[in-house]
Amino acid sequence: MSFFSELFSILPTQIAALAMLAVCVLALLVGRRLERWLAVATVAAWVLSAAVQSPDPVGVQWGIFAVDLVYLAILVGLCTVERRVWILFMTAFQLLVVLTHVAFMIDRSLMQWSFFSTYYLWSDAELIAFAVGVIQAGWGRWKARKA
Repeated sequence: MSFFSELFSILPTQIAALAMLAVCVLALLVGRRLERWLAVATVAAWVLSAAVQSPDPVGVQWGIFAVDLVYLAILVGLCTVERRVWILFMTAFQLLVVLTHVAFMIDRSLMQWSFFSTYYLWSDAELIAFAVGVIQAGWGRWKARKA
């Protein structure tokens, strides 16, 4: 349990966690089936990533890499059945998250702080794409009710 308290010890992770939870709660409230399922998958991936994160400050984060690969597979699968642009961006950013892992595996001279900085950059961009999708879904529902 102390790991989860360490996870929230710095402001950027606190802000990112709150933003992710806000987008996911909004997706559950106003989203279509796609956004609701994706909200559940996003929270699950985030919790699993936090649970499997290695305390080794210089090692490869194999557990997070596995979670990110599964999450990427889910997004790729959704792209095959959904034709929304925002999910394509979300998938592209998740691919960049996975490639960040691969880059660190190939060149271990990269500093761990640069790995996580890049990781958070792509994750935040992915969250923004998801937020756009949730806003579009909510707007569409609101317009349908007004008509």
